[in-house]
Amino acid sequence: MMIGQAALFHAGSARVKPRWRRVPVETVVFASLALVTLVVLGLGLPLPSLTIQVVLLGVLVGILGLPHGALDPLIARRAGLWRTRLGFAGFNMAYILVVVVVVLLWLIAPVASLVTFLLVSALHFGSDWNADRAPWLRFLAGFGLLSVPALSHPAQVSAAYVVLAGDGGAVVASVQEWLGPLALASLLLAALVALRHRAHESIEILLATMLALATEPLVFFLLYFCALHSVRHLKAGFQAERDGGRLSALMVMVYTVVPILVVGVVLVWLGPDGSLSEQILQVVFIGLAGLTVPHMIVVTYENRHRRALRAPDLS
Repeated sequence: MMIGQAALFHAGSARVKPRWRRVPVETVVFASLALVTLVVLGLGLPLPSLTIQVVLLGVLVGILGLPHGALDPLIARRAGLWRTRLGFAGFNMAYILVVVVVVLLWLIAPVASLVTFLLVSALHFGSDWNADRAPWLRFLAGFGLLSVPALSHPAQVSAAYVVLAGDGGAVVASVQEWLGPLALASLLLAALVALRHRAHESIEILLATMLALATEPLVFFLLYFCALHSVRHLKAGFQAERDGGRLSALMVMVYTVVPILVVGVVLVWLGPDGSLSEQILQVVFIGLAGLTVPHMIVVTYENRHRRALRAPDLS
């Protein structure tokens, strides 16, 4: 009897992973870097200069940020947006067209584009947590993520927005600063909701909130976007393409290298006029805006396609 009970115990142990093993790798990476950064700030040690921050942002967004959107063609294939080589070419042409349109609209109407980018990004970034909850809750989390830095570092956020959208960008930063307390409350609400089913998400939200309050906006965005958001989406993309590892790796490499080369050409074309850090900031964030819109379109379509396949046939 005791032997049978012991066998059942060991069999059950083999099926149930320890809780610490269920913590995603991106949570560990982000939490480690966030805690190190907070300790550095607590000890009064200096952070890199603004120029170095911008350069690091450009490099790391290229290396770690772009790859998570590079799997969009494979996501589109799963959703049935293309099946043939001709369809693949058509998908890429449509994707590039959306990017170009978004960038042109930014150049024509920078303030409206900045506001739209923040709203779209709030919904996109907020989906990192409570993914199975109502869209309004995910939006509030993303809204808090993008607005709290304007509460804690209003001058720096305003200066960055002015670089991106001219003098009107300062007005956008002021509105975010005014909404800052609401943004902080929305993050705490999202953390509280996440705590019940996925405690690691609650920890991520709390650490992101602490970083947004304590550290400089570019450092905060760099840590969140590169160490958490991009890693999470890239990991999910590779898991969804388990049978096509080589193809996924090739897709990531090609669709990462090409945008980096385009950015290099743009920076050379802009020439030496003005601050290099400002040029990199413009290219990174306006480029992210251009890539985020088609990326969200593809991801949203694939999610709806997946839900439609799971829905029962009532006919």
